[in-house]
Amino acid sequence: MSGRPAEQPREATFEEFLSKAVDEALERAFDVSTAKAVRFYIDTSILSKNPDAYADSVRRMFGKDGGEVVLKSITKNICERAKLPVDPTILFSLRECVEAVAKQYRSR
Repeated sequence: MSGRPAEQPREATFEEFLSKAVDEALERAFDVSTAKAVRFYIDTSILSKNPDAYADSVRRMFGKDGGEVVLKSITKNICERAKLPVDPTILFSLRECVEAVAKQYRSR
């Protein structure tokens, strides 16, 4: 023992939380290498600043219908990880979900 107090694990930042949630959703929807390619072409860091721009990029990459499937997967995973109520009858938009998580982070 060094006598130093044990370090507390650092809580993820809002941006890190979103990035991890997107990574998980992409890896569930695709294989790891495809998810990595998506992350290469679409910078996840824009999600926290402009969720609509991120969603537009996903739609451009996968087409309107394919993009919506990917976005629903990402949105669902973000909401579940943030422990937001996920009601299948009420579909959050990606922007609404990101804003709700941002509000949680600001209230900590």
